[in-house]
Amino acid sequence: MAVTKAQAMDTNIRYFHIGECTRVVGPRGGVKTTITECRRNGQVKLWKTRPMEFSLPVKRGLYDYGYITDSDNERFHADVDCPLNGE
Repeated sequence: MAVTKAQAMDTNIRYFHIGECTRVVGPRGGVKTTITECRRNGQVKLWKTRPMEFSLPVKRGLYDYGYITDSDNERFHADVDCPLNGE
């Protein structure tokens, strides 16, 4: 699932996950969950001349900053849409 422009503009969605979230159950029943999470770090930038494009600043960890844009939004999904929420 990709981040849509409406999800990027919704300020109630604060966290986004990068890549695929996994949950592995080990041979003795231990559960290991792998989620790479980033949080919203500012306002969404929109353009009048390009209405389908957006740029959302995000922060991951202590020093890593980046953007979720319309060209790479397939790599991200909102935390409310995470496939691990239903399990």
